[in-house]
Amino acid sequence: MGIKESAIKQFGKQAQAYSKGNIFVDGFHLSKIVEITGVKENQRVLDVATGSGFLALEFAKKTKYVTGCDITLNMLLHAREKQKNSGLDNIDFLLCDVESLPFPDGAFGIVSCRFAFHHFPDPKKALLEMRRVARQTIVLVDGVSSEDTEKSKFHNEIEKMRDPSHVRINALSEIKNMFEDIGAVIKDISYWEIPQDFDEWIKRAGTDEETIIKIRRLITGSVANDSTGLQVKIEDEKIGFTYDTIILIADAISFSS
Repeated sequence: MGIKESAIKQFGKQAQAYSKGNIFVDGFHLSKIVEITGVKENQRVLDVATGSGFLALEFAKKTKYVTGCDITLNMLLHAREKQKNSGLDNIDFLLCDVESLPFPDGAFGIVSCRFAFHHFPDPKKALLEMRRVARQTIVLVDGVSSEDTEKSKFHNEIEKMRDPSHVRINALSEIKNMFEDIGAVIKDISYWEIPQDFDEWIKRAGTDEETIIKIRRLITGSVANDSTGLQVKIEDEKIGFTYDTIILIADAISFSS
């Protein structure tokens, strides 16, 4: 099974859980992203890999024209249900692949992506396509892994065990290099620490019991040397850790540059 097929299977199966996950529903985080972009009322916004549509719906409170797209139908069904409950009618949800967006060059003032970049099999190709359809701004929100190669490798191995559709959480330096390679200029990076509860995190992915035991052992064993780079803490037998997250704003510039 390919990465994209794995993602469709994973997010189709766990759509309900992902639509309620604390990392996705954080209203303050969502409003902060929209605020940082400086979105204008008449700007068109595209949110790629929109999932349950959280960021797309937040943008729709501030601008008239929003499109959310995703490769997984079940996630879009949850997004449409959320839209219905929100009363917002200025947003469309489309089934499509970030690597092949069905829009003309420069169709959107802002193109965003939140907590999905680490699932893209070819993130640079996805960024190029996002840049193609962005007239002004690219917004990338995602976790970042440690700059220590071994810690980053271990962290990603655990993520892959938990969720087979996981590709790679990149170090910030790797993300910066990708933006430089596609010719988009980074204007601002905000840093955000998102606390995670192990049980909620593992439940969200629908991981099987045997794998949960293995991951719990690896996570617990990482505490002494912070070998995952996740600042794992154990209190009252509860495991918690921290996702280092960025909100990156870049100028798309003209595609011909």
